[in-house]
Amino acid sequence: MEEPVEVELRKKNQLTWPEGIARRMRTRPGSRLLIDFDEERQEARVRVLRDSYAGVLRGTYGSTPEEIAAYLEEERRSWRDE
Repeated sequence: MEEPVEVELRKKNQLTWPEGIARRMRTRPGSRLLIDFDEERQEARVRVLRDSYAGVLRGTYGSTPEEIAAYLEEERRSWRDE
């Protein structure tokens, strides 16, 4: 783990995300971040929200059109059997 990076909170509660952190976290202007705050420890955890969910389920239902069609047919069959 690398050393912590110090930033300064400006007048309007804004801060600049250091270039090294932005590069390592793959953020850019307009990226959305999720900040979880631990009240007891007074610590914040920052996570980058995805820009897109396209492709995240690739391969879940099969790799080929035939496997996907077979999966869907099995699902549809289970709906009729209920």
